[in-house]
Amino acid sequence: MKNRTPPPEIQTDKVLARALRLIQSEILPGKPDREGVRALARICFPASDIAEPGYFTWQYDQNPAGPAYELITKKGSAVTGHCAAIPMRQKIGPDTGKGSLGVNVMTHPDYRGRGIYVLLQREVDSLCGKDHIQFNFGFSNEYSHRNCLRRLGYREIGRFPLWILPFDLNLIVASRTPKQGLLMRAAAFAVNPFWGLASSMFSLRRKDRSMEIEAATAITEEFDWFWYKVKADHTNILVRDRAYLDWRFVRHPTRTYKVFTARSKGEMRGYLVARKTKIEGIPCGVLVDILTEKTPEGKKAAGRLIAAFNRQARADGAAMGLCLMLRHSPVGRALRRNGYIICPKAFLPREFPIILHWNMPGSPPAGLYDIKSWYMTLGDYDAI
Repeated sequence: MKNRTPPPEIQTDKVLARALRLIQSEILPGKPDREGVRALARICFPASDIAEPGYFTWQYDQNPAGPAYELITKKGSAVTGHCAAIPMRQKIGPDTGKGSLGVNVMTHPDYRGRGIYVLLQREVDSLCGKDHIQFNFGFSNEYSHRNCLRRLGYREIGRFPLWILPFDLNLIVASRTPKQGLLMRAAAFAVNPFWGLASSMFSLRRKDRSMEIEAATAITEEFDWFWYKVKADHTNILVRDRAYLDWRFVRHPTRTYKVFTARSKGEMRGYLVARKTKIEGIPCGVLVDILTEKTPEGKKAAGRLIAAFNRQARADGAAMGLCLMLRHSPVGRALRRNGYIICPKAFLPREFPIILHWNMPGSPPAGLYDIKSWYMTLGDYDAI
């Protein structure tokens, strides 16, 4: 008789039982030991800001959709593993409910390979389901992706393409190591003036006095009116109302974002959120979030907002503009008109898979696993 592979749920139970034996720890709530979680974050993500004072309080406790589901494992007084999900209000079809976003998965280097992540993630998913959080979604790395699909019942619904627009090839090359040689530097020096001219032409071609682009100093009530106006344009989308935008981009304790609005005929037609940061040593302008009307005025607003973002990023010294945006997004055409291309796979720093787990009894709503039914941007998760 041929050997048969046990069903995934039996394999998962074995992994969890082994994990509990190996780590000799029970699963604990994370909130009472935030200092231990911060200590683990400094080990796992030494270059990140998540270990800064106030970060977890902002992300886990002040979220307008509700407090986080956070669990840890410990060995003695040291936190060895951490997993969390933060609630997110979601418009799914005609209804508004709650999903949750997986964030800040961490396992101490000395305890990796023992099943701690699978153990914690399954418990977090279970807690979310008991609280009627309809689904969990996340943007997995290579390790968590494999375990989520094989052992935890997640499905990949699609992948985020990375859109890029180089502003200054010399700056990009200067951020690379000397091993990459003089030839690449010489090529960038020769090509850079032409690239800069082409980039400027995209911006110059699209000046339109009928659309006003302004920097927003606050998230006002106008953003609520705009959300209520445009939410029906999208089947599945995170609720982008005033409460969410203010929490996510204005009250962030460690990151600074710029918000731009587009108006014509006295009405808001769209907004864009941007941030300047360094990615692999390269100064980048990052288009974090954008939402516009699904009207001719909205299409015009998307193009003007992206052009304004490009100008601001260049003025701030960015060598490159980038964003994550789904291919079918209505904003994709505006990105192309402004010179953006999808980064070739050979140059991707990493893949960006989107995974989803339905927590409730019965079948999920039709189209939930269809990436073309979703509107998502880089702002839908917390890495930038």
